[in-house]
Amino acid sequence: MDRRKVLKSVATFLPISAAFAGLAAMGVRFITPIKREIDRKIFTVGLEELPLNATKRFKDLRGRDLMLVRTGEREVKAISTVCTHLGCTVFWQKDRQEFFCPCHNGRFDKNGTVLGGPPPAPLDLYPVEIEGDNVFVIFKDIKEV
Repeated sequence: MDRRKVLKSVATFLPISAAFAGLAAMGVRFITPIKREIDRKIFTVGLEELPLNATKRFKDLRGRDLMLVRTGEREVKAISTVCTHLGCTVFWQKDRQEFFCPCHNGRFDKNGTVLGGPPPAPLDLYPVEIEGDNVFVIFKDIKEV
């Protein structure tokens, strides 16, 4: 094969392969949607319904179970009730002002910090916003665009 034939075949092959690669990339982009993180803000309770150092159980629309704990005049924590050890449900002990996991005696304070037992990490916290006297919990979700 001489040099002219090689250059001619390369000149023909390159644009065809570039077009095919472009079509393949568009196909992959069509099949796999873009995912974006969005914030969902959900009303939970009015401040007057949640006295100081009291709790209220709340379940969001996706089934996440959490506990609202009022720790100050205008401060509310939203804490997951799923133990970080084996996924058991933790319960609020009003007299001790702490969360207790009955599976293996895990204990957490009102901020979700581990006080004792085998849990390897604190309870998950969710951001909270207070607007007027309304308490909102912010959930981060993935949305396909």
